Amino acid sequence: MADKISPKLGTVGDGGQTPFRYPNVYAVEQTTGPPRLIVGPAGDHIETLLSLAEVWRRDYYLLYVLLVPRLGKRELGRYQSPGPLSFEQVAAFCRRFAPFLRGDGRHHLWAGSTVNAGLLIYDHHDWIWAYGDLSAYIQVLKAKRYAEGEIDLPAPHSHNFNSRFDAEEDAVGAYCKWSYFPLQPADED
Repeated sequence: MADKISPKLGTVGDGGQTPFRYPNVYAVEQTTGPPRLIVGPAGDHIETLLSLAEVWRRDYYLLYVLLVPRLGKRELGRYQSPGPLSFEQVAAFCRRFAPFLRGDGRHHLWAGSTVNAGLLIYDHHDWIWAYGDLSAYIQVLKAKRYAEGEIDLPAPHSHNFNSRFDAEEDAVGAYCKWSYFPLQPADED
């Protein structure tokens, strides 16, 4: 019998869970530092992330944050790519692992610029945090028919880890020579 796929992010109620999707919306949030965007894609999370990252044009890095290792082969923690990477290298990684990244809640993926304040975080809540040139990001989002609005995380909600993706966890670990760093307290929020 095939492994039943649970949603990466689900709403919980009535004895079960339902996949949760945002309605292609974004919002500007003030932080203790500069403002940031929170983006709630209805789908196509990886292509949205890549469209936003393409604004930087060069000198990228990736940070794979493993929150729940299921194979016992590597520690939970942060795994940073060697760099700088080209946009094409970032896109190749993201597209190669797109089903795993959007279908499993064991991780976050960061894409950042090594030359400016650009940073995108695709987290296990299925949203994208965007730091850097917010006006350029908003233009990209509007071209993709996103609307400004509120983004609310369902409560209660669930994060799911699907065994069918366990081999992909191993493949991410073998993809390049990652530098390991321990988790930071905010990684598990």
